Amino acid sequence: MEHTIEFKIDEQKRGSFFIKKEEEQIAELDFDVKDNVLNAYHTGVRKELEGQGIAAKLFDKLVEYARENNYKIIPSCSYISVKFRRRPDEFADVWQRTDNEPTGAACGLPGK
Repeated sequence: MEHTIEFKIDEQKRGSFFIKKEEEQIAELDFDVKDNVLNAYHTGVRKELEGQGIAAKLFDKLVEYARENNYKIIPSCSYISVKFRRRPDEFADVWQRTDNEPTGAACGLPGK
């Protein structure tokens, strides 16, 4: 099944990449923007659709958006943190490293 990723951002620079099916939102990746840094703080997919690569498509769109707009990404969401840590060289250009990043332990990635 092909999913169309939609995008929205409000005046407070809170944004989301999301997917709808029949007018119902089935997945989202939420972030806010401050000083050219995206704080990606939530990724969610409806339970019955997990494991189909939907979150990965949202993640890819986030990285594409960051690269197109010269943004860095703080991976506050453990899913995004895991994706960065698994392939750090691939995302070095957009990864805003911080001292208090989540370890991703909830997603099966060992801590620092």
